[in-house]
This record gives sequence, C-alpha cells and structure tokens, in this order.
Amino acid sequence: MQRLSELVIRPETTARWLRQSLTRAHPPQALLLVGAPGVGKRTVANALIAAWLCPQRTPDGACGACESCLKWSEEGSHPDLRVLRPSPDQIKIESVREARQWMNFAPTIAPFRFVLIEEAHRLNPAAANALLKTLEEPPPRYHFVLTSPASDLLIATILSRCQLVRLGVVPIAELAAILVARGVEPAKAQRIAELSEGAIGRALRWSQTDAVEWQTLESMLALFATLGSAPSVSALRLAEQFRALCKQLEGGADETSARTALATGLEYLLRWYRDSLAPPEKRQFASHHAALEQLARRTPPAQRLEHIARITEARRAILGNANAQIITEDLFIHLLA
Repeated sequence: MQRLSELVIRPETTARWLRQSLTRAHPPQALLLVGAPGVGKRTVANALIAAWLCPQRTPDGACGACESCLKWSEEGSHPDLRVLRPSPDQIKIESVREARQWMNFAPTIAPFRFVLIEEAHRLNPAAANALLKTLEEPPPRYHFVLTSPASDLLIATILSRCQLVRLGVVPIAELAAILVARGVEPAKAQRIAELSEGAIGRALRWSQTDAVEWQTLESMLALFATLGSAPSVSALRLAEQFRALCKQLEGGADETSARTALATGLEYLLRWYRDSLAPPEKRQFASHHAALEQLARRTPPAQRLEHIARITEARRAILGNANAQIITEDLFIHLLA
C-alpha cells in the first residue's frame, strides 16, 4: 500500500488539496481524476481510497496497520471497495448493476464504502445512465472515484456530479532526477523522462529492468535516428522493422490492439519530426540531439512539415482500417525520398 505522501503528484496545488481533503470528516461524494495516460491516476485513486477507508488516516494517507489497511489490496478485494474496469474495451451495465446491489449493504470494517471506476469514459451508454441514477441519489456512506484521460470524454450529466481533480506531468529534468534518486543510471533516466513525457507512472514502470514496452520504444527511437542517413532503398526494410516493433508493444494481440500499437508508433514518429523542427533547448528527445540534427541537415524544414502531414494522415488511415503494410511502406518511401 502506497501512502499519499509517498507519491509524486503534480501540480503541487493538487497534491496539497488532496492531502487537505483527508482532514475532513467525509470524502467528496464523487471525485473525477483526469490526466494523461501514465500520469498515475490509478495509483493516486488507490492511495486516496485506502486513506478514506482507514479510520486512523492522516493527511499523509492510510496508517497501514488497522484492520481496514490490513485488508487492503491493489486489485480491489477490500470488503468495502468495488472496482469497475473495462472488459475488454467497455464497462457494461451489468457491472454497474452488480455494484448497485452491493451498495444495499452497510460498510463492513471501514467508515465508508467506495466504488472505483477506472477509465470511466469507457462506460457504455446504458452503464453511464445507470451510474448517473446512482450519483443522483447515492446511499449514505457510499462514495465514488472515477478516472479518465480527459473530463470531456464523460457525459455532461455525470461530469456535473463529480469534483474534478487534474493530475499533471512532472517536468522532464525533475522526473529524471527522481529516477536517478531511485537508482536509475543518469543517461537512462534522462531518456525515460523524455520518452514518458513527464508521466510519472509510466516512467516508474519503464525504469524496471524487464520493461518490454520501454525497450521496444528505445529500439523504435534508434530506428528513427537512422532516418537522417538511411538510403532510399532501405525504405521497405525500415517500414517492416517499424511494424515489427509496433507489434511488440501489444505483444502480438488481435487486430484492434495491433492498430492501436501502430498508431502509437506513428505518434512517436510524429513527435520525432516535430522535435527536429524545434530549437535544441526545447526538444523532447534531447538525448538524441545528434540524430535530430542529422535529419535537419538532410531534409529542409518545408519538407519535414510535409512529412509531418503525411505521418498524421497515415495514423488516421491506420485507425480507419487501412492496410498497415501499404500505408507504412508508402510513408517510409516518402520519408527517405
């Protein structure tokens, strides 16, 4: 169990508000945590709920020793907590109905009961309407925490009944320093901080030695680094390597997941080209300065802007069910022309 005081939460005003909320007699009726993927929404939600379920909580979080804390599980098996998650890509009305039936009972060992809805924007219409009815007339001592990448992804009626908390990213230099303090080698810490775009949860996950996603993205950036010098005849080979790396991001999943992975890879390629147009001191991938400069020398700014437009269109086509091989091969042929 992680205590709230142990988490890196930005901005500091949000961290301060969350700590102060634990000094009140009752938690908010419904809290919506929003922030970019990997910013730590689930971790913050768990720390908050564990604290509210603890009768001996402090502004730092749960005590870790009482009966409620000893029953805590990050998987959601606490007797006074229900967790709703997408299965596989949406939260259905059956899940909300089961939670509502569970809400007919009083708390077991904690002063309150909580329903945590992860990725609440994935509630299907029927589930969203069922949740809305519950939020309008919640049972006594029942509270809700929802997470979502953005508030405008939820229907307005649910949003209006939630207290909004925005979680931000950590500045790259600060995040790299945090990783170094946790034992990560400085050069690797800098690269992780850059690639994670300041998302603390993602960065901490990637700092683990067996982080396949991080290793794959590192290989992807190494491929991008060759675009400033690769001959045009290597376009098809690089396109094939790019598709293979994208597939690794999803572990060889089904077509829908594969398309999401390809779109993610193209998003990083888009950032790479945008970085090549930025002043050196403002680049996201600062540790790849030499490769970005080589791309800038090879390709004039106007042509790189054209390439950015092509990458954007390729990403849109992939998400629209276009043939991945044809799209990526055509893209790399143009990038190396």
